[in-house]
Amino acid sequence: MGSLMQVTLALWMAVAAADPQALEREAKQLEAKLMAPCCWAQQVSLHQSPAADEIKQNIRVLLAQGKTSQQILDFYVAEHGDRILSEPPARGFSLLIYVAPWVFLFGSVGLVVMVIRRLRAVNPAPAKVEKAAAPPSVDEAERIDEELRNLD
Repeated sequence: MGSLMQVTLALWMAVAAADPQALEREAKQLEAKLMAPCCWAQQVSLHQSPAADEIKQNIRVLLAQGKTSQQILDFYVAEHGDRILSEPPARGFSLLIYVAPWVFLFGSVGLVVMVIRRLRAVNPAPAKVEKAAAPPSVDEAERIDEELRNLD
């Protein structure tokens, strides 16, 4: 256990000798790109577990050794598979994640345009305003009056 601490301390000193701020920024970016393998529920940057802490330390060690971000990601993909990546690669079935929203967006817009065009075609033109009815003739007025008297 003591030798592991010495190795870790030596590597941290090597990191400090290089540009520590740049390495730390790169380490934080990598932590956000990886999922915690203990539960696959959170990114390593947010997760609090021994597995996540080990990955955080290992990222810094690999960066201190001169590994690139892509090499580190490739290392974890080789160890755990694509599941370790917080953002799956755009290939195979995962490509659907990137394509489906656009397909649904354009399909929905097309559907709305089609419905609006059909509704416009179905609605008739506004009805013409008819002229006001002429007043009843004298005969009609007498007949209406008589019918109204019979109702009483």
